[in-house]
Amino acid sequence: MRRGFTLIELLVAIILFSLIAAFLYGGIDQVRLMRLFYDEKGKEFKHHERIRSLLYRDLAQAEKMSIIDGDSDHSIVSLQPDRHSLYGIALPNVVWLVVRKNNTLIRLESAENIQIPLDPTKFYGVHSDIVATGCTTFRVYESSAGRFGSLTCGNDEIMVEAPR
Repeated sequence: MRRGFTLIELLVAIILFSLIAAFLYGGIDQVRLMRLFYDEKGKEFKHHERIRSLLYRDLAQAEKMSIIDGDSDHSIVSLQPDRHSLYGIALPNVVWLVVRKNNTLIRLESAENIQIPLDPTKFYGVHSDIVATGCTTFRVYESSAGRFGSLTCGNDEIMVEAPR
């Protein structure tokens, strides 16, 4: 009798190997999709933490805060003088506002007092940063306990509580 595999044994082995490979491919594909999903969530979280940190530092380190209610959903917040500068200004004046045309949250910083609407002759000394887009609400409140900020961009809510 000859030693070796029969054709049926080889076919059964190939079929079993094919089934195992198909299940492994499905599992690996699911891991790839989960990694992509969590990478995107990680980027969103990092962006939200950047916004939260920036707003917190501005609210916590400002000597005086003025809130102008533009409407029920948006505030214009003026912080004077602030000890937190992104541009190396000693005691900057900072304004947070939402541009209604495209719901963009903007942070303005200048060495001089910033008045809204901006005077075109003073554009040179004002630094502006787009902080977030698609903002449906931006509200800031002040109480004896501290300063509170709330920002809604898309489906995400960012809350900030800064002590006085």
